[in-house]
Amino acid sequence: MTHLLFPIGIGIIVSLAVFLFFESHAIAAKRANAKHAPETGSISLPENLKRYDTDRNVLFYTLAMFAFTLFFSYAQFFSKGLTLVDVFLYIFLMTFVGSVIILALKIKRSILVKVFAAFLYGAPLIGASIFGFLFSYLFYAWLR
Repeated sequence: MTHLLFPIGIGIIVSLAVFLFFESHAIAAKRANAKHAPETGSISLPENLKRYDTDRNVLFYTLAMFAFTLFFSYAQFFSKGLTLVDVFLYIFLMTFVGSVIILALKIKRSILVKVFAAFLYGAPLIGASIFGFLFSYLFYAWLR
């Protein structure tokens, strides 16, 4: 477990930085949309997703984390001979700790915002990490 502290720490820092970067883009998109179309009463969830440009930001977050995992997994895992258990532990701990940090950052927000932000952090991160490790492993196996 101690051999995973460095990779997990780097993964958490990078994933949170990338997530917060795209979250700032979402807030900027909402402000730009608010200037063009002011709020009128209650807004449905699909309208909120469109106002925050959620689909685009989640896509770019997923692609950025895929690219990071692709290169980081080769350098930190496969070339050092770590096992599949190490990979699963890395993905789980990185996602769990990052989600807890996001929940703590949004402590004054409503429970729906906390859960939604943690979901938008965790779900794309898990998918991107899985595919990043898969493609990295296939490339590593192909080179051997």
